[in-house]
Amino acid sequence: MKINFLASAILLMVATVAQAAEVAGKVGYMSGTLVAQRADGTVKVLAPKSEVLTGDLLVTAKDSYAQVLMNDGAKMTLRPDSNLRIEAFKFNKEAPQADNAVIRLLKGGFRNVTGLIGKRGNADAYKVRAASATIGIRGTDFSSRLCATKDCKDDDKLAAKSEPAPVAAQPQPIGRVMLVQGGMSAKEESGKERKLIIGSLVFEGDTLMTEKDSHAVVAFRDEGRVTLQESAVFYIEKFKYDKAAVQENAVLKLLKGGVRVVTGLIGRTNHDNYKFRVANATIGIRGTGFDAWCNGPCAAGVGNPGATQGNPLDGAGVYVWAGSVVMVSPGGSFLVAVQQAAILARDTGKPVQILAVPPEVTNNTAPRPDGVPPPPATDKIFSTESNVGGPGLYVTVHDGEVIVAQADQKLNLKSGETGFANQTVLVKMPAPPAFMTDPNGNNLGPSSGKGNIPPGGCQM
Repeated sequence: MKINFLASAILLMVATVAQAAEVAGKVGYMSGTLVAQRADGTVKVLAPKSEVLTGDLLVTAKDSYAQVLMNDGAKMTLRPDSNLRIEAFKFNKEAPQADNAVIRLLKGGFRNVTGLIGKRGNADAYKVRAASATIGIRGTDFSSRLCATKDCKDDDKLAAKSEPAPVAAQPQPIGRVMLVQGGMSAKEESGKERKLIIGSLVFEGDTLMTEKDSHAVVAFRDEGRVTLQESAVFYIEKFKYDKAAVQENAVLKLLKGGVRVVTGLIGRTNHDNYKFRVANATIGIRGTGFDAWCNGPCAAGVGNPGATQGNPLDGAGVYVWAGSVVMVSPGGSFLVAVQQAAILARDTGKPVQILAVPPEVTNNTAPRPDGVPPPPATDKIFSTESNVGGPGLYVTVHDGEVIVAQADQKLNLKSGETGFANQTVLVKMPAPPAFMTDPNGNNLGPSSGKGNIPPGGCQM
């Protein structure tokens, strides 16, 4: 009986080792040294075409890069001085529901172009884990890096040989997207466009745009909020707010479509610090909630942006639902009280009251911005004291989407976005930090096509 029990235990141990030793992929291109510590404790120096097994701890040496081609078509490129464990890897072409991959980043970083696991069957079958967060994959191309010290200086051994490149100052976020229904994007002053989702950051100089049949709510640092209606174009020309420095100044401009606005702390002490512009008119606030529109000749940017009493929505106008505003143009000014509306008159260019406010204005179906709560006081997204840049996990998405999860919090990242996570913070960053590229300035990543990294310089 004891012999049979011992034999069964031995067979179970052999089966467990055999299962852990299943081939998960092979080494593609490599430069330098790549070592695998097997699940049974043995160590093997790998070369191109060497097998990589489930349970392997892959270790790249200093100045070394390596690409691993997984059986499901995934390509993983390890940067220098990195430790990556393949905790689980199951892939069977005939059994997509049994797919499972768990990769744990212990040190350094890597870039991953995912394969079939997670794209077929169970979307949650592919996960990357680190000390502070888990990355859920949605069929994508992303880079991740685990930093033990500020700005990952513990890993940048190569950079120490030469003068470090200056790090460009990152712009401070002045707003955050709190709600999106449909599509929304931002165009930077440089002309670069980025797609916005819930949680995306907004910066001074951004031109915000919503698509047809879409709307979005943006919360600003001073607790003000703006709802962009469908097909709206809204320019954040200036926005300065710093409680400590007692600095406040906002210049916002509606270029096209409609917005709903609830003002924040800027302008409550000095009304002139807050300027809202539509066409050639300025809307001065008095602690206010209002709707503004810019259609027809106003949206076209023609010389006369005004509307008529017969069709007040075909031009520039404002409707007040809380407080009051002053509509000022070169032709004069008009005080608009609550539940009143005014337009720029097409015939005179002066602000005049709308005698019969259209139901499309009074029954606006877009959500009022004061109905969407601002970020909580504990939210560090606007804080200059945020420890982004410190130790933690950094994830940059090059294509597709990932979900970074920390405890009960989740952060969706799409193409071009970067997230940061440590034990207490989970936020999006305004731009990828410089250390997400390799020490030679290349964008580390598995190459397309044949799956080989160009000898002239790794891409990651």
